[in-house]
Amino acid sequence: MSRSRPHSRLTTHRGAYVGPQPIPRDLTWRSIAILGALPVTALAVALYPLAAAFVLATFSGAVAGAALQRRRPEVLARMVPDREPPADRERSGTAPR
Repeated sequence: MSRSRPHSRLTTHRGAYVGPQPIPRDLTWRSIAILGALPVTALAVALYPLAAAFVLATFSGAVAGAALQRRRPEVLARMVPDREPPADRERSGTAPR
């Protein structure tokens, strides 16, 4: 007796790329550095809360300023009126010597 349809190779022999991929067990140098910095950061925040708040505020302000400068560059030109492109400074004679 013969089968009415051919035998499927996928059901008997699973492919190498079928199913979940194995999780890599080795850590990269970046993950080791981050995991090593976590207790140091926690200790620094616990010992120096004012300095930690200052660092967090400085970092947040830098990120917000960079985002604002990227989205609306004309805002900085209004806030700092002396800001001219270097080519305009050379023509107007106000370039530093």
